Amino acid sequence: MDRTVGPREGLGAGIIAIGVLAISMPFAVDALTDTADQAAAILAGMSILLGLFVVIAGLASFRIRD
Repeated sequence: MDRTVGPREGLGAGIIAIGVLAISMPFAVDALTDTADQAAAILAGMSILLGLFVVIAGLASFRIRD
């Protein structure tokens, strides 16, 4: 039986999802906050979290083999 979806495809979908999150972050922060101070703090936290996701995706890409 042929494999149609494997770990590399899943990893690719995850990296695309991270990109979508990165693009939508400023819009989400703008909708959540009232002042610029709150926006800066939330955007900084979201950027750190996004960075962690990218690092995890990079490590997973090294570990996954066909």
